[in-house]
Amino acid sequence: MSTLPGHDHPSNSTPSLDGRGAELASQDGKPTTRTGPNYVYYCLYTKLGAFESNHALYCNDRFIGRIPSKSIAPPRTVASIKRSLCKLEGLSEPDKALLFTLLSSPAPKEDSARLFSSASSGPGLSEQDPIALIVESEKRTKNITLSEKLPECSDDTDIHYVYYRLYSSEGDGDEKAKTSFDESDMSLGRINAVFIAPPHTAGSLKACIAKAEGLVTPGHALYNDMELFQDTDSDAAMSDTDVISFQGDTYPGSDQGDPVALVNATTNTAADQKAKPTSDVPDSNFTKHAQFFDTWTSDDQSWLSRNTDEIVYTDGVA
Repeated sequence: MSTLPGHDHPSNSTPSLDGRGAELASQDGKPTTRTGPNYVYYCLYTKLGAFESNHALYCNDRFIGRIPSKSIAPPRTVASIKRSLCKLEGLSEPDKALLFTLLSSPAPKEDSARLFSSASSGPGLSEQDPIALIVESEKRTKNITLSEKLPECSDDTDIHYVYYRLYSSEGDGDEKAKTSFDESDMSLGRINAVFIAPPHTAGSLKACIAKAEGLVTPGHALYNDMELFQDTDSDAAMSDTDVISFQGDTYPGSDQGDPVALVNATTNTAADQKAKPTSDVPDSNFTKHAQFFDTWTSDDQSWLSRNTDEIVYTDGVA
């Protein structure tokens, strides 16, 4: 998965004349029966970015998967495709997954939408145009061992990178990037634009950089303090909802001489993981609630103070 859809991507496989695994006509000139596409191509993501497929197309690029189309039960709706892909990949909660027909799509497809009819080209029918499946977690529910020997993907590809610099919350200047590629400028990092989860926004770019650099991620108390700037000369940070297109040659971070900047970058250490999460949902063990009808404060700071009409959650144990 080295290039964005719509850009050249060499393949070791030889496509059929109609793009679906069968020729348009037999040798005697009589038309053959159309059987639909033979394979479905896809990429797997969480909100933090891409992860490897258990049904990879190449041994040296495991971020694009391929399965026989016959593995998907009819009717071939988005809901059916999500269930099939999650089952074959050993992923849980297909009902919570989102499916994008293009990596550049601004919104996921409805579960009732139909895909993969008898078309000879389109989303998911070639490695150049994979569909994207966004799941809650990349953790597998089962181990899948494949014995198939996979071919190698050619290195002759046009990779669209996003270049960035990190700046710590302590204001110590730019930080060394884990994805650095230039020994003379170790603070300059880069990620493949294809690794950024759709929909492509400043928020999904920030999350992908955070994952690549081992920083705190969405849901952590300190994540919202990190800000992404379009470049080092910007006066204001981008909003997480700002849409970014990585389809062309010019986009935020497309030039290594003009990278995006992630400010207040916070490493996800063991101590950070104990920080209070940014959630209004009470602890799952505290499912009962109670209301105070008076105000009381103790001299012992280990006791919880209470205020009139205040509501607290409890496990029910006095």
